[in-house]
Amino acid sequence: METKRKEASTELSVSLGGVLRVLKSEVTRLLEPYIPWNEFTVLRILYRQKKEMVSKIAVELNVSNSHITAVSEKLIQKGLITRSRSSSDRRVVLLEITEEGKQMTEHVEKVKDQYFQQKFSLLTEEEIVSLNSLLKKLV
Repeated sequence: METKRKEASTELSVSLGGVLRVLKSEVTRLLEPYIPWNEFTVLRILYRQKKEMVSKIAVELNVSNSHITAVSEKLIQKGLITRSRSSSDRRVVLLEITEEGKQMTEHVEKVKDQYFQQKFSLLTEEEIVSLNSLLKKLV
């Protein structure tokens, strides 16, 4: 019985890894005409927070401050965010989303949502609820 559970767990881990790779690849390709995924993740945080410190964004995404600095430089050049320093502590760098950045985020979110609606159309509502419940147990 234990061997059957181990085999099933191994098969599940392989399947889950495959699903995650396919989804990431397809979403990255889908967003490519608009914005690279790493830039979109920063933009999405700023859409929610409006203004945030580089260091907090780095922690949330589990990347280095220098990575966020490089990504933010590209977003600034595109006019999607602005950078400023805190008036109380000059060492603190703040990023803020622009109106154009908000519009880009909303558009890309719609494109991404349409993709997932189409992808999940293969599942019944009951299957979606069940799958969501099961995945929540894993995190």
